Amino acid sequence: MMKRKAALAAGALAIVFGGAVPAAAAPTTAASRTGTFYGTYQHSDGCVYLRSAAGYHYLLEGYTMGGNGGLYKKGGGFIAYPGWKIAAHGTQYNKTSTTLCTTWGAYRRIKATSIHAY
Repeated sequence: MMKRKAALAAGALAIVFGGAVPAAAAPTTAASRTGTFYGTYQHSDGCVYLRSAAGYHYLLEGYTMGGNGGLYKKGGGFIAYPGWKIAAHGTQYNKTSTTLCTTWGAYRRIKATSIHAY
């Protein structure tokens, strides 16, 4: 609780005096979770995604799109065509970065250990 108050105080001082708040003063949250994530396979801008039932797009790291639009494991191994239902087992996390995946972005990501169509 004391760290949070200190971070809020540092932020308030920065706003009043026009300074920057150091990253160490900002509270951090762990946004990752491990499990099996279900959805449909979609692609855009050459990037491959799992689209959840809630409509969120998760970039699938370590996987690629083939010339036929299909989802492949890097190094080979066909998994699914666009629109097929897939299950990805791994860790979901959020990461802010610059990317060529402009349509749906790359903030939400899944580092999958395995993906299969069902």
